[in-house]
Amino acid sequence: MPRRTKEEAAQTRAVLLSTAMRLYAERGVNAVSLKEIAAACGVTHGALYWHFRNRDDLLQQLYLVANHPFELQYIEQRQSAKQDPLQALQDYLLGVVRVFVQHPEACQAYRLFFASAVPVELATLQPQIEEDLQQIVEHIHYFLKQAKKKKQLRKKLPLNSTSEVLAGVLHSLVQSVVRMPPQQASIEAAQLLSGILLDGLRA
Repeated sequence: MPRRTKEEAAQTRAVLLSTAMRLYAERGVNAVSLKEIAAACGVTHGALYWHFRNRDDLLQQLYLVANHPFELQYIEQRQSAKQDPLQALQDYLLGVVRVFVQHPEACQAYRLFFASAVPVELATLQPQIEEDLQQIVEHIHYFLKQAKKKKQLRKKLPLNSTSEVLAGVLHSLVQSVVRMPPQQASIEAAQLLSGILLDGLRA
């Protein structure tokens, strides 16, 4: 049997990852065996273990390659925050939701890693997941802090608790998209709700 090329091995690994993400997101980690993932990809059980040591390793790799748009949207809006922080915050919120509307694979990753309390089968990833969730709050806090400096916010607005509330709203908006059939997903509700909320923060 000829040895696989690096390109073929990389392609097999990518198929294993995308198939595992889809099956885990649809059915849950405990309901899907590694043998099922291998069979769905048309490879042997041993081939899967050539790429991943065990289920925890597979989940770790899935988390690393998953589309988590929060950090990217934050980076994209940081510069804009120097001119109009509240507009940058709204663009951040809508940018995140838009990624989930346009990319079904992002919805799969969110459903698996963020849509509920961290299940026991993801225990090894819990510190990273919790750190990333906290970063979302910190992203929002940055925009609010800049808005306060620009005197865009109501006086005595508590930035920490407001950041946590807005992060919760963002997660609710994303979850509503994740639960919808892809053809029905849109950002209209996010545009309306984010506009109302941020108008309520303005000085």
